[in-house]
Amino acid sequence: MDTIFRIFHHALYTRDGTVLGNLLSPIPPTGDPLLLQRFYKDSNVFDIQSDITQYIKAPQTSVPKEQRNAWIDIYVAYWKAIGEILRAESGNHRNDWAIKVYEAWKEVMNLVIRGYGSSAFQSWTLPVLYTAGKYLRVFAIKADDEQAAKVGNGAVKMDADGIGDDVTSGTFEKNERLEDAARVINRVFTLCISDRAPMEESRKWGLYHTTNLLFKTYFKVDLNNPMVTLNAIDLNM
Repeated sequence: MDTIFRIFHHALYTRDGTVLGNLLSPIPPTGDPLLLQRFYKDSNVFDIQSDITQYIKAPQTSVPKEQRNAWIDIYVAYWKAIGEILRAESGNHRNDWAIKVYEAWKEVMNLVIRGYGSSAFQSWTLPVLYTAGKYLRVFAIKADDEQAAKVGNGAVKMDADGIGDDVTSGTFEKNERLEDAARVINRVFTLCISDRAPMEESRKWGLYHTTNLLFKTYFKVDLNNPMVTLNAIDLNM
């Protein structure tokens, strides 16, 4: 965990939102492919809360209490999600890996949204919101793919490229998790568009990415009725 939280505190100190967002990725950096394995193995389900708290409270960076608590909750959920992903990669989840990963990542997403909703995070950290939303959509697609494979007696494989790819083959009658993800991402859209802070400090900067993500999500949910996208997004200013 030392590596991740050393980068984390440096990103906070330098106000580098891109680095902060990249840290929350479920894909390890190309220069350190074992980073997430080490991160997960450095703790356990009994100690993770106290371990993350200790790292977040590290004295080299003064983090306000509300923000600190939000980061602790997010990184505990992130640790659990990484565990589900690693088990999926090892084949220990059998046929339900994608659903478990999606539910774990949804918890990360919800806690990120809560952090912004409580004003714990400033607008320069918006890449964190982007990363969480992007992979929520990816994992939702994989979970629906898995469900469709069960119906068709097929199999959905977790491979090195699986996380990064949000395009799957085949057409499915139901997109239960993707529709669920769309509702969560729509909350992000509302969170951004409703911010009344001065523009230079506003979450409205997050609208560009979030709107693009919503369009991609809704078009995939209902390709035969693309106007559902416009009807589903709350455009009230």
